[in-house]
Order: sequence, then C-alpha cells, then structure tokens
Amino acid sequence: MTNTYIVTGTLTDANTVKLDEPLPISTGKVRVVVEGPSAVTPTQSWSDYFAALRARQTARGHVPRSAAEIDAQIREERESWDE
Repeated sequence: MTNTYIVTGTLTDANTVKLDEPLPISTGKVRVVVEGPSAVTPTQSWSDYFAALRARQTARGHVPRSAAEIDAQIREERESWDE
C-alpha cells in the first residue's frame, strides 16, 4: 500500500522543491504532483462573508421571500408536472 503525504513547499528552481516540513519517509524515488496556489485566497470566513452580504441586502432594501412564498412556488412547480 502506498502512503500519500500532502505538504506545501516552494519551487526554488525548475528542478527543486523546498518543503515546508519534513516527510516521515526515508530517501528514495518519489512521485511529485505540483499544484499551484489557488487563484483566489479567501480573505474572510464564510460566516463573515454572509453577514456582510446580508448587511448589503438590508441596506438596499432587499426583503427575502418568506417560507410560505417559497413553499407556494415549490407547490405550484410540482403541480405543473402533472399537466
């Protein structure tokens, strides 16, 4: 069975990767998969993001649909399936 270790590191030149932490394996041949940094690094948590989103919606006067309105739309959609 093959063990897989995921660590970050820095590509120092075309042939050298400097790992941020040591691997618990002995020296020898390994297979390396290189994944570049993600295009977008999150700057805030999901809860902070949604709190800010709700604040912007409230500021512009957005009123979300009620549970009854959503249930009515779902019911109408399901009833249309039988037609």
